[in-house]
Amino acid sequence: VITKFCSERIAKYAFEYAYLNNRKKVTAVHKANIMKLADGLFLESCREVATKYPGIKYNEIIVDNCCMQLVSKPEQFDVMSIGEKKNYSLIP
Repeated sequence: VITKFCSERIAKYAFEYAYLNNRKKVTAVHKANIMKLADGLFLESCREVATKYPGIKYNEIIVDNCCMQLVSKPEQFDVMSIGEKKNYSLIP
């Protein structure tokens, strides 16, 4: 179950970590194009928290593209915020 409370907690942790460690950017990694409610809530929480940290850049990336970018251009990432654990198992 994805909750607003936990999504905000994850986002706050990422931004607070970035702030305390002089990092410049937080990237929210998501699958909201498929998981509209769960990851949509996570992105909404990240956007809200981002407004409280104006000195830290914020962007979003779909997890599929993120994997490719981590291999080809890893230097573009600083702090990554990756929502709650999800079970993608195909076997019940």
